[in-house]
Amino acid sequence: MDGVIGWLFGGFLLYVVVALVVLAIRHRMTDDEGDKPNETLSLGAYVPVFLRRYRIRLIVSAILTLIMPLIGCAALLTIFFSRSAKSGKMVYKSEKQWNRDEVGANQAWLASLGPDHDARATRIEAMFAERTETLEAVKFLTWDTWSGPEKTTSYVGFSVKRNLAVIDNREREYLRIVELLNSATDGQEELYRFWRAALIWGDGKGEAGRSQYQNVDAGRPVPTAFEHKGGSVDRVVSAINNHLTEKRRAGVLPAALGRAVADASDRLAPGGQGWLKPEQVAETTFAPQSPHVLHIGSFPTGEALTYSGEGSMITIAPPRSGKTQCHVFPNLLTWTGPAVVLDISGDIYETTSKWRAENVGPVWKFSPLEPDASHCYNPLTFVRGHPDYIWEDAKLLAEMMIVPSNTSEAFWDNEARTVLTAAIAHVCYSNPPENRPMHAVLDIVYGGEAWQNMLMGLRMAVDVRVMMQHATAFEDMNEKTLSSVLQTARSSLGAWAGERISRVTARSDWSPLDLRGGGNPTIYIYLRPNEVDAYLSLLRVFIGQHIRMLTGGPVPPRGSPPILFMLDELPRLKTMPPVDEALNIGAKYGLRLWMFAQSVGQMQEAYKNADGMMSACAVRAYMNPTGADGLAERLSEEIGYTDSLVDGQRRRVVEAAELAGPAFREQMVVFGLGSRPARVRKDLAWKDATLSARMGAADFVPAGDGARAS
Repeated sequence: MDGVIGWLFGGFLLYVVVALVVLAIRHRMTDDEGDKPNETLSLGAYVPVFLRRYRIRLIVSAILTLIMPLIGCAALLTIFFSRSAKSGKMVYKSEKQWNRDEVGANQAWLASLGPDHDARATRIEAMFAERTETLEAVKFLTWDTWSGPEKTTSYVGFSVKRNLAVIDNREREYLRIVELLNSATDGQEELYRFWRAALIWGDGKGEAGRSQYQNVDAGRPVPTAFEHKGGSVDRVVSAINNHLTEKRRAGVLPAALGRAVADASDRLAPGGQGWLKPEQVAETTFAPQSPHVLHIGSFPTGEALTYSGEGSMITIAPPRSGKTQCHVFPNLLTWTGPAVVLDISGDIYETTSKWRAENVGPVWKFSPLEPDASHCYNPLTFVRGHPDYIWEDAKLLAEMMIVPSNTSEAFWDNEARTVLTAAIAHVCYSNPPENRPMHAVLDIVYGGEAWQNMLMGLRMAVDVRVMMQHATAFEDMNEKTLSSVLQTARSSLGAWAGERISRVTARSDWSPLDLRGGGNPTIYIYLRPNEVDAYLSLLRVFIGQHIRMLTGGPVPPRGSPPILFMLDELPRLKTMPPVDEALNIGAKYGLRLWMFAQSVGQMQEAYKNADGMMSACAVRAYMNPTGADGLAERLSEEIGYTDSLVDGQRRRVVEAAELAGPAFREQMVVFGLGSRPARVRKDLAWKDATLSARMGAADFVPAGDGARAS
């Protein structure tokens, strides 16, 4: 028995001796590339690695040694002659190999992005816009720690990855900047590789791959490495900011780096992520779409912001904010297509009509209270006499003539519209277009013989059933109700009474369809500000009929010049269904509305769907918003928020107080459908030498003295 124990003990000692020799030799062996990867570990640190890697052979050889010492030792010696099998486990590398892998991975990444910085930058921008790519980095970090006189060297080699979709805005933006810097290859790639790895890791939000480490807590090698090397997101962000500041202060940047630093610095500026930039215009609603261009303003760098699409526009600006100088004058002094202009002050005609008459086409001025200096227009001329259309056309005029009273007594307004529709239909049914005076309609609503003649005429209109039906309805109406209805109609038609109005509505010097005839006429509708309320009915009929006639016929050929409607002080005309219709279908018929209002509240008072109407506009411009009516706050909220790249805090691109303050006194905020808001300069017409030279009023030429009459 003692012999057996001795034999086993001797075999075990031999096994241990041979195992230690193999361990020592294996620790110093080179790999296929001539490196000694295991020497990065101390012999003591290598023991557990050795035991894990060769545990199967160690166990088998130990068993065989107990059975047959010599065979067991031979099996043990196979470890000496083996090469590391390729498997899914981490292959231990030297520091030299880790550094080669780090540089190689970065070079392979840059090569995958493109052959040069321009190509790579384009791919990087697209990649960060799509946010679908998973970024990876390989990094080897080493550091020394001291305990008294003793130095301990630690290292971690690792890979890390994270998808762009899950990275927050601040980290993603800085990672974009680092990718651009890394792509520029300015000699500081080692620094950029560290920043890139740290941002992908994101204080633990990234996913670490296999790692190799020494003298590091086995449970957290990657976090430990970044903690020792200053790789937290906040510290990396601070370092990048300092780096960009130094590059900018240096004044001279390498060409490849200039674009990256300039773009990064722009994005780091307050609000830099929120405002539209000139180089982004080509991808927005402000991109060139046709030769029919309207000027809005200019970027701080001088590039013009214009709109040439088919949609409508609106400018919200309080009095004396410059909307006429910025938007009305410059465009009427350059627009070469037909136009209809609501001129509340008279300044527009006095400033723009001369150039338009000399260079664009005939100019018509409708100034109803100045018959000696006004062309004539009779809306009854254009009521179609055909039975299919006469009631419909008459109803439109009646709706426009009776200004909404905004009271709860809508019954009287509705009945007055019905009476007025019947009166217009009767006059137009009974007379040819050239013999339909407005006073004939007024005579009817004043009762008496004219009223009785209308009832008889309605009954005789056998081919227009609706006219016959209303004759019966009026005859059945009790006297008191009829009297109240006629009184309501008369009160709404006060604007049409008087000799001056009778003279300017005696005939029509043009037709609304002339705007589409190729002659590019300009029609100015002029009333003084203190006359508008009294003559709203007149203005409403004029504008409403022009819009309805231009949107009721055939669609104009593609490429035809749009008809520009510049409607100053539009809300003062109250609710006008044709305007709402033009916003919805006007583009199809070549109408481009540019509406002007003093405030959003003014629009909301005139139109129940004011917010929807404004949202339907392709372009919305706001000048000098105030805090008193809440517009500045509303715009600040709509402009949106940005995540600060410096501290990660979410804040507004621009505060309401700033919008209402001096910073925006000479600027405006412009919204385009599907575009970032633009902050542009007001371009005043009087400051432009070319526009100033064009200013002036055309000489009034009556229709009978050479102007074309319809």
